[in-house]
Amino acid sequence: MVSPELEVIRSEHEWTWYRLQDSRQLIEHEDFNERMQAWAAESVMCRHSHISTISYVEGNNAMNGTLTARLADSAADGWIFHYYVNGDKLITTGDTDWLEQVIGVTEWEEYVRKQQTPIEGFIFIINSFIRALFTRMDAIEQNLMKIEERMQGNNGSRLLKEIIDLRNQLTRWNMHTVALREIEYAIEETFPDTTEHSNTCRIMQIYLKRIRMLQQNYEHEIDSLLKVDDNIGNYRSNMIMKTLTVFTVLLTPMTALGAIWGMNFKNMPELDWSWGYAGALGLIGLTTLITYLWLKSTGLTDDILKINIKDEEESDN
Repeated sequence: MVSPELEVIRSEHEWTWYRLQDSRQLIEHEDFNERMQAWAAESVMCRHSHISTISYVEGNNAMNGTLTARLADSAADGWIFHYYVNGDKLITTGDTDWLEQVIGVTEWEEYVRKQQTPIEGFIFIINSFIRALFTRMDAIEQNLMKIEERMQGNNGSRLLKEIIDLRNQLTRWNMHTVALREIEYAIEETFPDTTEHSNTCRIMQIYLKRIRMLQQNYEHEIDSLLKVDDNIGNYRSNMIMKTLTVFTVLLTPMTALGAIWGMNFKNMPELDWSWGYAGALGLIGLTTLITYLWLKSTGLTDDILKINIKDEEESDN
C-alpha cells in the first residue's frame, strides 16, 4: 500500500507542522537533520509510550516520543501517536481524525496551526486527546451508577464480575493519565519559557487535574462497592453456616433415637410393644419440637435464610 503524502502545514507564527501517518516518510527527508531522521527510524518500531527530551542544548531544545492508547477492550483498537517538537517544527505521525470526530471541533487543524509556537500546537493535540478521554470517563460513570442501582436489589456473582471489569477499565485509563502527566513534566522541563505564560498549557494542566480527580473518585466508589459486596458475601456465608448449624442441632434427637431403635438386638423390649412404632415416632417428634422451641427461645432461628440465594442466581441468569 502506498503511504500518504507528507502534509506540510505552515503556521501563522513562522513554525511548521509536518503531519503524516508513517514515520518512514521522514527518513532521509531533506528538511530534517540527523537527529530527526534517527528519531523517525526508531519510532517505526516503537509500540509503547515513552518520552525523550533534550533540554541542555541552548536554543535547540527538543522533545520526542510516542503516546499509545487502547481505545476499546480489543487490543486491535489501539492508537499510536509519534511526535517530535522543537523551536520551529512540530512533527506528528498517526491518525488524528478520530480526535476531531470525538471532540466535535470543526476546523481542528486550523486551531493547531494558529498556536503561537510548535509546542503549543502539540499541547493542543494532547488537550484534544484528553477531551476524548473525558467522553470515555463519562461511560465509566454511567456504568458505575447502574451497578450501584442494581446492588440495591441484589448482588449476585455477575454483579461482582461487572465491578471488577469496571475496575480494569479504570486502571487502563489511569495508565493513559500517567503517560499524559509525564508529557506535562517533559514539556515544563524542555520548554519552560514557552509554557510559563501559555494559555494552552494552563488548559492542559487543568484537564489533567480534572481527569485525575474523576479517577480518584471513581476508584473510591468502586472500592466501596467491592467492600459492600465482600460484606454481603460474608453475611450470606455466616447465615448459611448458621442455618446448617441450626438444622444439625434440630435433627440431633431424631438421629440419636433413630440410631438406637435401628439396632434390632434380640433382647430389646420395644420390639414386642404393640404401640412401640407410634411411640417412637411420637418421642422423636416431641424431642425435635422441644429442641426447636429451645433454639427459638435463644434467638438462634431468627433471620435464617432471609437472603434468597436461589432468586439471586435466577436474576443473574
